[in-house]
Amino acid sequence: MATTTELTKTQKSLFDIPLNVGLQGGDLPARYYSTGVILALSIMAAPPVHLSPSALKISALLASMSGTMLLMAGLVFSQKTHYAGVLLIPVPFTLLWLAGAGLAWLGVFLGLVFAGWGVQNLVTKRCAVNKLLGVNSCS
Repeated sequence: MATTTELTKTQKSLFDIPLNVGLQGGDLPARYYSTGVILALSIMAAPPVHLSPSALKISALLASMSGTMLLMAGLVFSQKTHYAGVLLIPVPFTLLWLAGAGLAWLGVFLGLVFAGWGVQNLVTKRCAVNKLLGVNSCS
Protein backbone atom coordinates (compact mmCIF):
# COMPACT_ATOMS: atom_id res chain seq x y z
CA MET A 1 0.00 0.00 0.00
CA ALA A 2 2.88 2.34 0.78
CA THR A 3 4.39 1.88 -2.70
CA THR A 4 1.12 2.85 -4.36
CA THR A 5 0.97 6.04 -2.33
CA GLU A 6 4.58 6.87 -3.25
CA LEU A 7 3.85 6.28 -6.93
CA THR A 8 0.89 8.64 -6.92
CA LYS A 9 2.94 11.30 -5.16
CA THR A 10 5.82 11.14 -7.65
CA GLN A 11 3.72 11.09 -10.83
CA LYS A 12 3.06 14.50 -12.28
CA SER A 13 -0.11 15.26 -14.13
CA LEU A 14 0.03 16.25 -17.77
CA PHE A 15 -2.09 19.26 -16.85
CA ASP A 16 0.18 20.32 -13.97
CA ILE A 17 1.57 23.44 -15.64
CA PRO A 18 3.47 25.98 -13.54
CA LEU A 19 3.03 29.71 -13.98
CA ASN A 20 4.96 30.43 -17.16
CA VAL A 21 3.32 33.49 -18.74
CA GLY A 22 4.68 36.83 -17.61
CA LEU A 23 5.99 40.19 -18.75
CA GLN A 24 9.53 39.07 -19.51
CA GLY A 25 10.34 39.18 -23.21
CA GLY A 26 7.01 40.73 -24.18
CA ASP A 27 5.04 37.50 -23.79
CA LEU A 28 2.08 38.93 -21.88
CA PRO A 29 1.54 42.02 -24.08
CA ALA A 30 1.86 39.88 -27.21
CA ARG A 31 -0.82 37.54 -25.84
CA TYR A 32 -3.14 40.47 -25.14
CA TYR A 33 -2.55 41.70 -28.67
CA SER A 34 -3.12 38.32 -30.34
CA THR A 35 -6.28 37.65 -28.32
CA GLY A 36 -7.67 41.08 -29.20
CA VAL A 37 -6.85 40.72 -32.88
CA ILE A 38 -8.47 37.29 -33.14
CA LEU A 39 -11.55 38.54 -31.31
CA ALA A 40 -11.77 41.56 -33.64
CA LEU A 41 -11.39 39.36 -36.73
CA SER A 42 -14.06 37.01 -35.43
CA ILE A 43 -16.47 39.91 -35.04
CA MET A 44 -15.54 41.25 -38.49
CA ALA A 45 -16.18 37.84 -40.09
CA ALA A 46 -19.72 37.61 -38.69
CA PRO A 47 -22.37 37.92 -41.43
CA PRO A 48 -24.48 40.59 -39.63
CA VAL A 49 -21.49 42.98 -39.75
CA HIS A 50 -21.72 43.08 -43.58
CA LEU A 51 -18.00 43.71 -44.06
CA SER A 52 -16.81 43.44 -47.64
CA PRO A 53 -14.66 40.40 -48.49
CA SER A 54 -11.76 42.62 -49.54
CA ALA A 55 -11.77 44.45 -46.18
CA LEU A 56 -11.76 41.10 -44.40
CA LYS A 57 -8.86 39.94 -46.60
CA ILE A 58 -6.83 43.04 -45.80
CA SER A 59 -7.53 42.68 -42.07
CA ALA A 60 -6.56 39.00 -42.09
CA LEU A 61 -3.39 39.79 -44.02
CA LEU A 62 -2.42 42.52 -41.55
CA ALA A 63 -3.08 40.19 -38.62
CA SER A 64 -0.96 37.43 -40.16
CA MET A 65 1.83 39.88 -40.96
CA SER A 66 1.89 41.01 -37.33
CA GLY A 67 2.00 37.34 -36.31
CA THR A 68 5.00 36.84 -38.57
CA MET A 69 6.73 39.82 -36.97
CA LEU A 70 6.04 38.47 -33.47
CA LEU A 71 7.33 35.03 -34.44
CA MET A 72 10.46 36.57 -35.97
CA ALA A 73 11.00 38.61 -32.79
CA GLY A 74 10.74 35.40 -30.81
CA LEU A 75 13.12 33.45 -32.99
CA VAL A 76 15.69 36.06 -34.03
CA PHE A 77 15.79 38.49 -31.13
CA SER A 78 15.23 35.92 -28.36
CA GLN A 79 11.95 37.48 -27.26
CA LYS A 80 9.20 35.33 -25.79
CA THR A 81 6.52 36.11 -28.38
CA HIS A 82 6.41 32.68 -30.04
CA TYR A 83 2.87 31.85 -28.93
CA ALA A 84 1.30 35.00 -30.35
CA GLY A 85 3.22 34.61 -33.58
CA VAL A 86 2.26 30.99 -34.07
CA LEU A 87 -1.38 31.77 -33.27
CA LEU A 88 -1.68 34.84 -35.49
CA ILE A 89 -0.35 33.26 -38.67
CA PRO A 90 -2.86 30.43 -39.38
CA VAL A 91 -5.98 31.61 -37.52
CA PRO A 92 -6.74 34.75 -39.62
CA PHE A 93 -6.30 32.84 -42.86
CA THR A 94 -8.53 30.04 -41.59
CA LEU A 95 -11.21 32.60 -40.68
CA LEU A 96 -10.86 34.18 -44.12
CA TRP A 97 -11.07 30.82 -45.88
CA LEU A 98 -14.17 29.77 -43.95
CA ALA A 99 -15.86 33.12 -44.59
CA GLY A 100 -15.06 32.84 -48.30
CA ALA A 101 -16.41 29.30 -48.43
CA GLY A 102 -19.77 30.44 -47.07
CA LEU A 103 -19.11 29.06 -43.59
CA ALA A 104 -18.73 32.41 -41.86
CA TRP A 105 -20.47 31.30 -38.66
CA LEU A 106 -18.10 28.34 -38.35
CA GLY A 107 -15.21 30.78 -38.76
CA VAL A 108 -16.66 33.05 -36.08
CA PHE A 109 -17.04 30.07 -33.75
CA LEU A 110 -13.47 28.94 -34.44
CA GLY A 111 -12.18 32.45 -33.85
CA LEU A 112 -14.06 32.69 -30.58
CA VAL A 113 -12.60 29.33 -29.50
CA PHE A 114 -9.07 30.60 -30.13
CA ALA A 115 -9.85 33.93 -28.44
CA GLY A 116 -11.21 31.98 -25.45
CA TRP A 117 -8.04 29.94 -25.36
CA GLY A 118 -6.05 33.18 -25.29
CA VAL A 119 -8.21 34.57 -22.48
CA GLN A 120 -7.74 31.34 -20.52
CA ASN A 121 -3.96 31.70 -20.86
CA LEU A 122 -4.13 35.34 -19.78
CA VAL A 123 -6.30 34.63 -16.74
CA THR A 124 -4.41 31.58 -15.46
CA LYS A 125 -0.92 32.71 -16.58
CA ARG A 126 -0.27 29.14 -17.67
CA CYS A 127 0.37 27.86 -21.18
CA ALA A 128 1.01 24.32 -22.36
CA VAL A 129 2.74 25.65 -25.50
CA ASN A 130 5.25 27.50 -23.31
CA LYS A 131 5.80 24.33 -21.30
CA LEU A 132 6.32 22.34 -24.51
CA LEU A 133 8.84 24.87 -25.86
CA GLY A 134 10.54 25.33 -22.49
CA VAL A 135 9.68 29.04 -22.40
CA ASN A 136 9.15 30.76 -19.08
CA SER A 137 8.46 34.48 -19.23
CA CYS A 138 7.79 35.04 -15.55
CA SER A 139 10.23 37.42 -13.86
